[in-house]
Amino acid sequence: MKIARFPAQIAGVFLFAGCLVLVAPMFAQPQDDEPGPPDAAQRQARARSLPRIQPSDKKFDPHDLNGIWTRSSSPRGFTGGGTCADCGDRGYGKNVPPLTPEGKKMFDANKPSYGRTLGTPDAAAHPEEDIGRRRAVSPANGTDPYQYCNPMGITRALIFPHPIELFVLPDRIIQHFSWGEGIRTIWTDGRKLIDDPDQPRWWGYSVGHWEGDTFVVESNGHDERTWIDHFGYPHSDQMHLQERYKRTNYNIMELNWTITDPKVYTKPWVGDTKRFHLILTKDITTVDGWAGMMEDPCAPADEVDQFDKRIRDLTGTKPN
Repeated sequence: MKIARFPAQIAGVFLFAGCLVLVAPMFAQPQDDEPGPPDAAQRQARARSLPRIQPSDKKFDPHDLNGIWTRSSSPRGFTGGGTCADCGDRGYGKNVPPLTPEGKKMFDANKPSYGRTLGTPDAAAHPEEDIGRRRAVSPANGTDPYQYCNPMGITRALIFPHPIELFVLPDRIIQHFSWGEGIRTIWTDGRKLIDDPDQPRWWGYSVGHWEGDTFVVESNGHDERTWIDHFGYPHSDQMHLQERYKRTNYNIMELNWTITDPKVYTKPWVGDTKRFHLILTKDITTVDGWAGMMEDPCAPADEVDQFDKRIRDLTGTKPN
């Protein structure tokens, strides 16, 4: 949240909203099946009626992935966390494989602030959900690496419902994530992945190729300090991620993916299908009417020095 950029009146609104987001997990992190605000039904109806989520009869090239794609429920494609009606939620997948002993240690060390609040009747009332979605703590007591402006990593960045702009070049595809201003390169020049990269990377090493009308991405060398999603599921630097993108309509792109990480999980984890919708540049505008992807980096000067100290750290005991 970068309140310094906005006029005072708007900043006040965002500051108040930020307090609601971070004061307690029970307020900020609703599950998709929980009741929302009083106008939730109207919001859902509006989200389902967005033109961009309706199938289009426009012709398209299934190999053309260029453009701005979003999972947001907002008309302008940006949101504080709401996903479009048919896009899937903000978790990687509900069918979580059993953890290895090492994976359990890593899982327990991660303290997320998303999901149902740990130890509450609400959490106890949903035993059908994996415990990873029912263990949220106050952000002041959490260990989320992104709250200190560390890069999110690939899986979490793809899940977050802010726009992603894809640039298809002759030898690579660039993914520009608006949330956090992340840049990822997927090489399509025929190179192979390094079997065991010496230097893990926040965004890993990625190569891609086409299998019919499906763009397949293989990646490894992921820095294990990133989380798979905001529920704090861990991975090791041995994680291999496969993503399968398919443009099924002019304005619809689907992603199916699988994580293989024998150090953390006892079998491959097949994630839930995620869906993205094409949004036009002119439909993303600032209050001044400037069109295009917005600048939204996680800047320590705003997040750590101002927002965390003024709001987050007041919501619970600061970590030692």
